[in-house]
Amino acid sequence: MATTTTYIPALKYNWLTKFYDFLIQAFLKERSWKSFLIHSFSNKNPQSILDIGTGTATLSIMMKKTHPQANIVGLDGDEKILAIARSKVEQQKLNIGLIKGMSYQLPFPDNHFDVITSSLMLHHLRDEDKVRTFKEVLRVLKAGGEFCIADWGKPDTVTSRLLFYWVQFLDGFETTTSNVKGLLPKFLSTSGFATVNELKKYKTIGGSISIYKTRKV
Repeated sequence: MATTTTYIPALKYNWLTKFYDFLIQAFLKERSWKSFLIHSFSNKNPQSILDIGTGTATLSIMMKKTHPQANIVGLDGDEKILAIARSKVEQQKLNIGLIKGMSYQLPFPDNHFDVITSSLMLHHLRDEDKVRTFKEVLRVLKAGGEFCIADWGKPDTVTSRLLFYWVQFLDGFETTTSNVKGLLPKFLSTSGFATVNELKKYKTIGGSISIYKTRKV
């Protein structure tokens, strides 16, 4: 996703985009933590879901299969990765809306979605844009709506911290430092969200992926 000044593709370099699905599944075992994220929804019958930073739409597709009744929209700022997402959605004959846009300027009305998700996108944003994103998410969520996040969290072992350095070298230290310090819950709270819960932590070869859930009161 983007910051106010610099856009960072999913794997930093555009030429790596076509390998995104293979690399994320092979090295980060995304199906496990994305499945957990989906099943963490308190709302078991959501009618509207927004996936910000949808990437190649893997999470959006998984959510559509779990919640076929839901109107699902995936948003991303990278047209190249959205082209891959559209191809996947068309191949599986699924009704998922895919649009280009920025997480901190959501093109939706207030109080619109039951659930909003984000997976491995927030660490691409500068801290000020993380906060802007959270305020936009709060705006477009319905009262009682949930925001469910999977992203790099604070390592709980020295090994996890050392492993995370390769992510920082790839995606940049400026945008990832707040993740490794475990500051996402603080940013969510100061943006107006209710209690933020870290539901689970997954150890990967890139470090620790934390699953967070919060809601709009």
